[in-house]
Amino acid sequence: MIRIRAYAVAAHAGPTLAVTVIMTVFAWSAGWRGLPLALLAATVLVGQLSIGWSNDAADAASDLQADRTDKPTVSAGISARSLWAAASVALVLACVLSWSVAGPVGGSFHVLFVAMGWLYNVAVSRTVWSWVPYAVGFGALPMFVYLGLGDGPAPAWTVAVFALLAVSAHLANALRDVEVDRDAHLGGLVVRLGARWATIACWVLLGVGTLVLVVVSVARGRGPLLATVLVVAYVGAVVWGSAARRRSAMFDALLVVAVVDVVALTITAG
Repeated sequence: MIRIRAYAVAAHAGPTLAVTVIMTVFAWSAGWRGLPLALLAATVLVGQLSIGWSNDAADAASDLQADRTDKPTVSAGISARSLWAAASVALVLACVLSWSVAGPVGGSFHVLFVAMGWLYNVAVSRTVWSWVPYAVGFGALPMFVYLGLGDGPAPAWTVAVFALLAVSAHLANALRDVEVDRDAHLGGLVVRLGARWATIACWVLLGVGTLVLVVVSVARGRGPLLATVLVVAYVGAVVWGSAARRRSAMFDALLVVAVVDVVALTITAG
């Protein structure tokens, strides 16, 4: 049981489950039902496991050097080699499931998403291009859902919202460790921008994504209530995240808005 828990932690269980649930709900709103929906959820879950395990495997040496006791490779005796093996098996399974569930075209967009996760982990997480895998990968997910359903390409606004929310979340998450990364001479985008400009970029991207949802929801006749909730949630998050002394509060505030935005996206797209 301890070893299973360690592998769950190494897979970044929280984000893994969050992305799986979000994509399952979004797919349901697009028209997926029954066994195909369950298989889609399993596909996303396996892909996320592959990304999470490869992330901890890639960071194993630096985590050990920094004595990151919250990492299973440091505290639970799980080797980078075993994580690479688990990640590789999950990668192959994710590819097979993607093409089986959504066809060669739709499935390829989920394969692209997983590939972007691996690219981030092994090559660009500590470069100025760290945002690209988030934008491309999450932007591909609506295409996976719509093309897999046989309804043609996803609406452009869904691609834009997924990409904007993902990059904003990436910046907010990286801001929590910006001082540590700077002292370690890690050159990620947030380190290059600095805390102030990275914070501004985070809120601007989230604001643009929210604005797109407001405009589309009104245009689709969803009524003023949904648009009002979106605006209030965004303004409240900016006030809360900016006023709090803890930088992690900004990430928490962003997550609240992201949840509201995802619910609104599901309602609007349905």
